Formats: sequence, C-alpha cells, structure tokens
Amino acid sequence: MKKQYLVIGAVIIVILLVLAFSYILLQQSPTEEKLTVTTNPFLWKIEGNVTSYLYGSIHLPNQAILTIPDVVYDALDEVDCVYTEVKLTPETQSISFELSLLPEDQTLDDLLPQEVLHRLQSYLSSKKISYADFSRLKIWAIATSLVVIEEVENYINYISLDQHIWNIADSKGKYLDEIESIEEQISIFDSFTIDEQIRMLTNALDELEYYNNLGKSITGEIINAYINGDLQALQDLTFLEYDENDPYDVKFITLLLTERNINMAHKISDLLINKPETQYFFTVGAGHFYGEDGLISLLEDEGFTISRVEFNISEECDSGEIMIDGRCYIPYD
Repeated sequence: MKKQYLVIGAVIIVILLVLAFSYILLQQSPTEEKLTVTTNPFLWKIEGNVTSYLYGSIHLPNQAILTIPDVVYDALDEVDCVYTEVKLTPETQSISFELSLLPEDQTLDDLLPQEVLHRLQSYLSSKKISYADFSRLKIWAIATSLVVIEEVENYINYISLDQHIWNIADSKGKYLDEIESIEEQISIFDSFTIDEQIRMLTNALDELEYYNNLGKSITGEIINAYINGDLQALQDLTFLEYDENDPYDVKFITLLLTERNINMAHKISDLLINKPETQYFFTVGAGHFYGEDGLISLLEDEGFTISRVEFNISEECDSGEIMIDGRCYIPYD
C-alpha cells in the first residue's frame, strides 16, 4: 500500500460541490466535539526591507483548523497582497470542475476494471454517497477526492482553510492573486496515464480500507499532525512506504511536490525581489514546506532569511478574539 494521501491533499480538491450536493440530502447536523486548536501554526516570516509571510494550510474544512491564531490574523492584516495556490473564486471552481470531467461520451464504467469499479461503488455506498454523481469524473479526480469524503459533512458547514484566508483577505481589501493556475494544477494530473490513474484510485481505496480496519481515519491523522504544527509528522505521512525504485512513486512525488515547489519558489522569489517594499502573505499547502526540496529550503537557498513565527501565551485578547488555554484566536463565523 502506497501512502500518498497527504500529497493529494496538497492539491486543490475539485469536486467539493459534487460531494456537498450528494451529501446534503442526508440533512445531517455537525457533531459537537471539544475544540482542540493549534498552538504552533505553520507560519513563517520572510525578512527583507519589509516582512512577508509563508503560511502552510491543509485543504480541509474543520472548525479547529478554521479557528486561526491571532498571529496569523495579524500577519494578514499587516500585508499588502495575499496569494493562495490558485484563485479561490467561483469562476475558478467552475473551471476546475469542468476540467475534471471525462468527455461526454465516457464514464468511469468505461475505464475502470470491474474489480476497481465495484470497490469504488461499495465504498461510496457505505458513505451514503451516490456513485452516479461521480461517474463522469476523471479517474484522478475521484481518486484525489476519496480522502475528503470522511470530511464531507464538514463541507456542508465549513469552508477550507485556504478559502477562509482568501475571504478574510478580501474583506480587508487586500490585493488577491494566485501562485499557480488551476489549469497548471489539473494538467499535472492529466499527465498521468489511465493505468497510473487506476493505480492512484486503487491506492486510495487501499488506504481507506487500511485505516478503517485500524479504527482510524486518514483525515484525522492529517488534522492531528497539522494541529500539532509538526512538519516531520506530515513528511512521515507523505513518504511512508515511498519506493524510490518505483517509477510511479518517483513520478508522483516529482510532479506533485518537487517540480511544483521549484516553480512556486521561483514565483515567490520574483515577487519579493521585484517589489521589495511590498508585503506578501503566501498560503500554500503545508506539504510543500518540508525537506531540502521544500519551499522554505528553496527560498533560503536563494538568500532569503526565514524563521517560524512564535505563538505566545497572552494575558488578554483583543475584542473579537477568544482565549483558549492562554492563547488568542479568531473564532470561525
């Protein structure tokens, strides 16, 4: 079993509207749970003539994740421009959905081996999700979205962290833009052959079955690592059972992490160098931050000084903030 869900989670999920539409018919209410929030946010500052920021996100809807530390909110307030991986507008969502669809004369039934098709149908049925709503999606689109199904109820009640950051920045009147385009992101997945996409889907189903047998959830593992602010844990989740001698594994990591990291680092570097008096806030999936090929190391190699922002205990919080275990947060509304 190849663990690849965290890498997939670092790419914008393109079928959330389908998930929401399929699931909302169940009319379920969010489960009340004790809120455990991060005390170590994935926030780094980039020193220069002025200070800019790198913020690591995960593309999941969760109240604990959306309850952001005041240091993140203050950084958003401080900067001039906010960049997310792609523009998080209705137009982008529409484009991403259209690009994730098979040709009109094709369905997954035409492409998937019967065994894989039956496994997919069985899994969706177990989650009370209609297979018919997914049958015209490209194989990679359903493969990358299976992990999110465990959080589909949250997608009815919450938004992704990336969207939340975009919305906050928009409400503050910040200049908003993207680091890469949705077309660039989706072209990466389209570059995988049908056989490779089938393997992607099989791996995803294997992972879900594996964690289900352990009584755990994939998204729970990701969220826990994120809340703990643990880059090493995220790295371990990504590369567990990664085989450097397997051409598929190498292609997967190269296209979805290594090459994208290089391209994003160049884009960020160009912005910082060409407009040294402009303050930026870059929001990128946290999976892109760690290791020698991660954004932090790549930007340091280009001469930037980067350090993690401390999130300290406070005696009191500002108006509109809430205190949790001695630290101040902006509640999600």
